[in-house]
Amino acid sequence: MVAAGLMVTALARSAPPAGAAEDPAAAVRDSLAAPLRLPEGAARAAQTGWLRPDRLQHASLAWTLGVGAGATTRETSAAIAVPMVFGLAKELHDSRGPGFDAIDLIADLAGSLAAGWFIARRVP
Repeated sequence: MVAAGLMVTALARSAPPAGAAEDPAAAVRDSLAAPLRLPEGAARAAQTGWLRPDRLQHASLAWTLGVGAGATTRETSAAIAVPMVFGLAKELHDSRGPGFDAIDLIADLAGSLAAGWFIARRVP
């Protein structure tokens, strides 16, 4: 939100190109309509890196399942085991289609361990 405000301010203060309208709103509108261009290699890194959206989804779902299971059973082991079972089942299912991804299981493990740590410290 702050970045968008700074961009609008910078665009409004910049001099319009020769022959362009003096309307700052038009400049903002035109810049927002232009496609986002990432630096070379950044798009591929976002799709294959350790923090790609799919892996963050694995970790956050494992966290959610783990906290739910741990809070329900009041067991740290349940907070770790339940999301890992779901993660392993999902990867085994994926092995028939897009393929088994061990890194996704590592993301599941990270979320599960975080949930186990949370439950161990928060549930009496």
